[in-house]
Amino acid sequence: MSQLKEKQEKNPYVFASQFQQDPIPAGGALFKPENFVLLGTEPEMLVTFITADTAETAKSYNDATVFSFWGVYDIIEFGQATGQRGLHWLDCLEIRIEPKDLKDAFMDFYSDCMIHPVKPLMAAIEKKSTGVTLVSTLQDMRGLQIREVKRTKASGSKTERYLEMQPLIAAKMVSFTDGAKHLQTCITHMAKITANDTHRHDDICDTLYDAIKIALIDKTLVYDTNQHTQKAATILQKQKSTLKARSNLYGGH
Repeated sequence: MSQLKEKQEKNPYVFASQFQQDPIPAGGALFKPENFVLLGTEPEMLVTFITADTAETAKSYNDATVFSFWGVYDIIEFGQATGQRGLHWLDCLEIRIEPKDLKDAFMDFYSDCMIHPVKPLMAAIEKKSTGVTLVSTLQDMRGLQIREVKRTKASGSKTERYLEMQPLIAAKMVSFTDGAKHLQTCITHMAKITANDTHRHDDICDTLYDAIKIALIDKTLVYDTNQHTQKAATILQKQKSTLKARSNLYGGH
């Protein structure tokens, strides 16, 4: 086992090709693992939401159904508010199930999300055959907005959508909590996405695109801005106090 791990660390492309039959594209990947930020602790969330990409069948050779849970937060560096918002990947579930089981799977994931201190405001679900069915079964839910994600000519091809979010990932606007259970799965998946659409699966990537589009590009999340402005100010004050305490500890002024 230790030898396999060493091979994976030294040459992840060869390891993925020989041992997992699912190679990472050499030189063709759109997203670099090092561009995803790892935070020691989860940031204070302003709002949370869910994105979903549903599959047609449970067959292993098809894309999976994926649910991702996200948080939006104010990026603060060295005790100063940057005026920019970050997107934190709180959780991700990749499963292969039949369409009849979609609602139960979503409700299980939603229940886990509801444990978070900041409850999910909205769930965005791609409008395709199984997604349409899922939306229709969830429309009457109270306390959770259901939003249909529609793919049109105006929204561009899959490659165009991925290129649209690439600069935001390269700018380190997407983060994880270090050690999160979904961290390796998501980063490994993203490292395999290519510009020429030769990658095997892109279900997880689709949920990331929708989250970035909603939260960072279109900024269509509607929530109590006054409440969260006050919360952000409190977070900033706490960080400044921590920096001041450290400075005093080491003899600063």
